[in-house]
Amino acid sequence: MDLELRHLRMFLAVSRELHFGRAAEQLHISQPAVSQQVRGLEKALGVALFSRTSRAVELTPAGMVLLEAAPRVLAEAERAQERVRQAGQGAVGHLVVGSVGTALASIAPKVLRELRTRFPDLDVEVSQMDTAAQLVALAAGRIDVGLVRSAAERPGLSHESLVEEPLVVALAEDHRLAAEETIAPGELADEPFVLWPRALGADYFDIVTGYCREHGFSPRVVAEGKDIETQLGLVAAGWGVSLQPAFYANLRPLGVAFRPLRGVAPPVVLQVAWRTTDRSPAVQHFVAVARATAVADGTNRQYRQ
Repeated sequence: MDLELRHLRMFLAVSRELHFGRAAEQLHISQPAVSQQVRGLEKALGVALFSRTSRAVELTPAGMVLLEAAPRVLAEAERAQERVRQAGQGAVGHLVVGSVGTALASIAPKVLRELRTRFPDLDVEVSQMDTAAQLVALAAGRIDVGLVRSAAERPGLSHESLVEEPLVVALAEDHRLAAEETIAPGELADEPFVLWPRALGADYFDIVTGYCREHGFSPRVVAEGKDIETQLGLVAAGWGVSLQPAFYANLRPLGVAFRPLRGVAPPVVLQVAWRTTDRSPAVQHFVAVARATAVADGTNRQYRQ
């Protein structure tokens, strides 16, 4: 006979009552069944757990040891069962998330906070990655879900728009155009530009350069930065102007002014992306929380200086 959890529960009932009849009533089974199960447990362990007389039932030294250990064993077993159930529902485990800096400057902290509130036992690892790297990492299975920027459809990947804001002009605070409330795109035609390298996000790069071409010029790129801090630092130093998502105005970088573009500016969309075939509950939870956070936060917010 193998030691089973039900045997421990039966043993504990008899230990508490020190009476087989009352233990049977508590367990809602017959007294002979309790006696048979306890004898089987004693046989399996090779020791007597109870000293029985016509007047009393007492725990033996071996029974005292089992009485100390059994509650811990049952508690750990119940905890393991709950953890397994939660894992099946995606409430525990490890989730690897990629995020562009744009999202980290806007919606990502709210999504992660809400995810932690709802699923405190879910271990989340977040890495800042550009959109291109995230799409490759998703396809390769190195990350589970991503917060990407203006990504076009890719085979095997699904994505959903969360929030969008327009492009705005980032320029040094002492730039001649900083005094204007809004800037016409044509006023940037002769300006040097600081941009993201196209390799880090071709879709976004094409939005920026395509917008410039629509207004009669191609941006004269004098410097590139692999992260937003570098780019805005170059802008503050007067190297050039930049077109950036309005989300980055939240960073309030020293020496940089943000101004809306006159007319209709192209939107920059933040999206949540995942592998289409990934049915992981944890991924589904993240997508659902991101969706709910975007709705609560107000999708398609208007840019304000």
